[in-house]
Amino acid sequence: MSSDDSHLLIGRALGQVWKRENKTESYVTIPPALIIMDSDGAVWTVGLRTRGTEFNVLRNDLDTGQFCERIEYLNGVVRLYGRDGTRRLSRSRRHII
Repeated sequence: MSSDDSHLLIGRALGQVWKRENKTESYVTIPPALIIMDSDGAVWTVGLRTRGTEFNVLRNDLDTGQFCERIEYLNGVVRLYGRDGTRRLSRSRRHII
């Protein structure tokens, strides 16, 4: 990463590096969107593993161990919607609760 990229949010998804100046808009869902970039620069998307109608959740190309039917980014909070109910990213951004 060069010094002129220091202002960019940089994450990984689908084997590709994504660089953006701004996080994703205040309300986006996957699907239909392909990726969501949160305020930390982490890139969220769904993987290819399934559990019924749910897909595994990837954050920066790493499997989170979670499954969902839809990922939602609303007002800076990532939420996962699936058979187990609604889960969201913790304030520390280390856990999905």
